[in-house]
Amino acid sequence: MWRSTPMRQAVLLVIAVAVVMAATLGGAFLKMRADLRADIAHAVRLEMAGLDIAATPGALATLVAARARASDPRETVFAFLGSGGQRAGNARAVLGETDVTLHPLSASQPLGEAGYLHEIRRLSGGVLVVAKSLAPVERLRDVFLTLLAFSMVPTVLFSLGIGAWLARRGARRVARIEEALARMGAGDLSARVAVVGDDDLARVGRGVNRMAQKQEAATEALKQVSSDIAHDLRTPLQRIGVMLEDLAVQLPEGGAAAVLADQARGEAARAVDVFRALLQIAQIEAGSPATRFGPVDLCEVAARMAELYEPSAEDMGATLRFDRPGAPVLVQGDEGLLGQALANLIENALRHAGPAAQVRVSVAQGPEGAVLSVSDNGPGIPEGERDKVLRRLYRLERSRTTPGNGLGLSLVQAVAQVHGARLLLENAGGDGGQDAPGLAVSIRFAPGEGGGGLPA
Repeated sequence: MWRSTPMRQAVLLVIAVAVVMAATLGGAFLKMRADLRADIAHAVRLEMAGLDIAATPGALATLVAARARASDPRETVFAFLGSGGQRAGNARAVLGETDVTLHPLSASQPLGEAGYLHEIRRLSGGVLVVAKSLAPVERLRDVFLTLLAFSMVPTVLFSLGIGAWLARRGARRVARIEEALARMGAGDLSARVAVVGDDDLARVGRGVNRMAQKQEAATEALKQVSSDIAHDLRTPLQRIGVMLEDLAVQLPEGGAAAVLADQARGEAARAVDVFRALLQIAQIEAGSPATRFGPVDLCEVAARMAELYEPSAEDMGATLRFDRPGAPVLVQGDEGLLGQALANLIENALRHAGPAAQVRVSVAQGPEGAVLSVSDNGPGIPEGERDKVLRRLYRLERSRTTPGNGLGLSLVQAVAQVHGARLLLENAGGDGGQDAPGLAVSIRFAPGEGGGGLPA
């Protein structure tokens, strides 16, 4: 919730309101404090003017004593220091070079703790000191601090509460959009976002729904076109293969025409295989297999494929080994597609690793997810070519003389993508040296719940 845009906006708004409120109240406090200090200074001057009427030091001392008896020294201080030694007032004044220090006459007549604003004047053969307490200024500060607390705290809490409510509401709507997108990415193109209101998130939701509707229509059209192509082209190609086979039977055995017919039949079969593989890749990339996903033990899939291809490896003089982990490695996926991808990787390794190939199939479960890999000790693939071999029908120059159609790794890539996995091509790091670094092809599944792979 704290990462949501509404919550961040609410926090920024609260900060802005708090700053403005503090600045406004602070400005008002400074203005009122200045006015209050001016009023206190004016009152000091009036008191001083009222005492300036005495003509002699004795009269002034008597007048100061009378005022002092009627005043609380915590609020107003009167003090007279006559040049002849007379002292009068409700506090003891000690003159410094530039200022005066006030002290209480006794413990029963304490002075104020807030300090004083005073004036010193020489009158009638002495020094007269009149001081007013700054307690009203301190009380004004306390009032403003209380006002600031009682106005800012409820505002901040209320704003944060509204922000949290908006953030939670927005987070739920964003979660619905993310859920719909995740379902679409998993192949469920019928997923839609429940749109409420007419704000920005509602417009985004409608946009996602329009995109899903168009994607669903395009996928259905692709399926229809694929079905039509399969019906219209695959059958004629198969018939051509059958007719070529019949033609080869009728031609004299060993003749040039028979050899040519046999080559044409092989090319027709190859065209059918290419066509079938392209259709299968298109169907996988459409995402429809993701709706059939379930728990799959990669160990069982790898063991079955290794057992299936072990006789072929022995006939070729190669070695096929499966390193089985001690515990099952589970992912969410389609067992048939994963088996087909692994079969393609094993066939590629046996075909391209060269004589006495050593092919290793391994399954592992790590903190970053499950890994299914096939490695060999062959010539490998140059680093600059590794992205290109994932393209459809792309083949390395040295592989053009070997069987294949350049679609094996493309199909493995499509299977990895529909499972939310990454396909990595790396040097196997075997003992073949620089001329034969080997190839390690890994399907790395995203970490998920329940032992690795994709979450259910």
